[in-house]
Amino acid sequence: MTQVNIIDESGDKEFFTILPNYIANHSTANDQALYFQMKRITGENGRCFATEETLMRKLGIGKKAYDKALKYLLDNKWISYVGLTKGKTRPIKTYKVNNIWKLNSETYKKIPSESNISPENQKDTFQKKHKIPSESNVEQEPALIKTNNILTLGKEINDLIELFKGVNPTYDKLFANKTQRAAMERLLARMGSEKLGNIIRYLPKIIGQKYAPTITNPVQLEDKMGSLFAYMQKQKSEANNNTLIL
Repeated sequence: MTQVNIIDESGDKEFFTILPNYIANHSTANDQALYFQMKRITGENGRCFATEETLMRKLGIGKKAYDKALKYLLDNKWISYVGLTKGKTRPIKTYKVNNIWKLNSETYKKIPSESNISPENQKDTFQKKHKIPSESNVEQEPALIKTNNILTLGKEINDLIELFKGVNPTYDKLFANKTQRAAMERLLARMGSEKLGNIIRYLPKIIGQKYAPTITNPVQLEDKMGSLFAYMQKQKSEANNNTLIL
């Protein structure tokens, strides 16, 4: 996986991240999330090292969605590709976060000066010009709830995939695999986070044991859940039979 080196030239304050309203009004949730992570990761010296995989895991998205968001940021010149820089083990893709505060300021300063009509009508004019749906035409609360649910689900799936590191030395590749994520999502819906987490934590204890099913990823867990439960019942039964009764 290619590493990413980000240089921040956005002129923000230290120790916290400021996002222009222009970004929020002209991009999708994935675009905004990637832009935010790039700005956040840069730190005080404007540089950081982050793999594409790390960024995808933080966003809870796959490679296709990540590439699409990255292309959008580049096409709109919110970030720029600097080139490859030498790393310890491999070349590093380097990006810088561009300063768009002038664009943000000029865009919103123009709103009151477009006419002498009421502030509400000025808002409607700006929304029509930039193709932004008015509040009366969209259901704000359900949309917000849907976004929060997607973000929460993505984090739950990532946390559960992380548990496979005890049985899979290359578990990090599972984060960006859509098939594996889909299997995990189905298991999560069927069993719940707590029960599913306990099952995955149980896997390192039985790996290599006689008759134990080999499970190292979510797809195998979904396919072999029946075999795993049968093995667990067998172990429980044997443990009971070996108990000395006086």
